[in-house]
Amino acid sequence: MKFPSRLGRTTALIAAAAAALALTSCSPASDGEAAGSEKIEGKITVWSWTAPAKGLRAAIPGFKKLHPGVEVEVLDVGNPAIWSKITTGMAAGGAGLADVLNIGIDYMGNYVEEFPGKLVDFRDYDGEELEGDFPAGAWKSGSGAKGQVYGLPYEVNATGFFYRTDLFEQAGVDIDQVKTWDELFDAAKIVQDETGAPLFRMDMSATKGPSGGLWQLLTNLQGSFYFNEKGEITMNNAEGLRSLELIKKAKDMGLIEQDSKGGWEGMVAQMKGEKPVSAFSSGGWMAGEMAIDAPEMAGKWGVRKPPSVEPGGLTAAIDGGTYLSVPTTSKNKATAVAFAKYAMATTEGAQEVYKAGGMFPGYKPFITSKEFSQPVEFYGGQRVNDIFIAQLAEKTPVVNYTSDYARALKAYSDAQTKVLTQDADPQKVLDEAAELVAQQTGRKIADD
Repeated sequence: MKFPSRLGRTTALIAAAAAALALTSCSPASDGEAAGSEKIEGKITVWSWTAPAKGLRAAIPGFKKLHPGVEVEVLDVGNPAIWSKITTGMAAGGAGLADVLNIGIDYMGNYVEEFPGKLVDFRDYDGEELEGDFPAGAWKSGSGAKGQVYGLPYEVNATGFFYRTDLFEQAGVDIDQVKTWDELFDAAKIVQDETGAPLFRMDMSATKGPSGGLWQLLTNLQGSFYFNEKGEITMNNAEGLRSLELIKKAKDMGLIEQDSKGGWEGMVAQMKGEKPVSAFSSGGWMAGEMAIDAPEMAGKWGVRKPPSVEPGGLTAAIDGGTYLSVPTTSKNKATAVAFAKYAMATTEGAQEVYKAGGMFPGYKPFITSKEFSQPVEFYGGQRVNDIFIAQLAEKTPVVNYTSDYARALKAYSDAQTKVLTQDADPQKVLDEAAELVAQQTGRKIADD
């Protein structure tokens, strides 16, 4: 089971953190600088990458109609290069940063903690009024402990559970009757016995990098994560333990096969059925990506919400996402904020961005419109967007990555490897992982 939208950034995150440590001493973080001109005028630059950049460029004409004479330049600085570039600029006191930054949800906490006062609080521009227009989990994950609004949600990835309709039908299993992960394992065993396809593939030995995506999903479905909202370590709590025990159960049932390819190459092989699996989870962006990368599989894939961990539990989790933020060093903050608001928080802007870039938006007035709800031929006529919209309507928990996400992910991944390859005790290795993160970061292990 893969989570490329988030886990693929781990190496870049570690490198960015290292760059930050090297440069922070040169330019101490301030509490923010004086606001720039309140007039919406002049030129701003925006840093993004590939598809998101295409979406943002599409919003420029509409923005300029509202504000004639304004110039907007969107630069594709690459991913993961953008994370090192932003981190280096932050560590240098904001020098050289663009006026608008496309920031990943897993980097937001790092920038806010390591460089306080370096991102504009959108409340200074009435940004708090937009809170009700975005999914609660996505909004809060881009906010501070005191309600600061550090970015407007751009890409909001609810988790899709993708399954091979043909394999489940061949095995005579009704996927709609599967409500929990325990039930999924029982159903997947029948499918595997009939078709030979495992439930999913995983790099159990973590030779290609940290492998914590499935645990993150399962734990998030229980309202928990590596850290709580206070930044305390929670990875070894009851929810984290339950998640690792479920993964071990799947492995003991023979439902996990070692991923021999890994990365995007391995994911494409699964999409195309070259290395068949009966299901996998990924962010909402995958719904469109699969139709592009594996058109020959039309009609063989379906989408639904992920099963809950416990009966009646959450069937929604945020699987990554991004924000548009404005650094306090921008010389044209008002225009930068206005562009972010237009692109992310107006129906016209959100529609232009979505059509051009394909990133799943968070602006509720747009995603709840009839135009956004259309049957998708690739998935047998399913209204796929409706599935993600229903997830975003659930009260998904805040995901607090903090500045120490990479350390926690690595510690967890090593613990998981011990369980899957050495049959280690899940609680013991999670406790050890939590202690390691506490030693590395100085963070407290939560009492609960």
